[in-house]
Amino acid sequence: MKVLGAAAALAAGTTSFDTSGQHAVYVFNSHSAAVELFTRTAADAALGSVWIPPASGAVIHLADGQGLRGATTFKVSAIANVGY
Repeated sequence: MKVLGAAAALAAGTTSFDTSGQHAVYVFNSHSAAVELFTRTAADAALGSVWIPPASGAVIHLADGQGLRGATTFKVSAIANVGY
């Protein structure tokens, strides 16, 4: 995995990592299990959610116009979408 930036915490009321084009992120839950919510920034509509257990992470690929919302225990880093 090629990391493309520093980790940042998510927030429940703010969409993050909503860059244009397809992109990928590594999400790590630094505390207790919580819901991670995918949103479409233009319409601010929920697209789906996934549970990430405590002290675990996941690679998530996002389409153009999609971003993430979740508990502040989630730390997120942008990663290379392909090739690594």
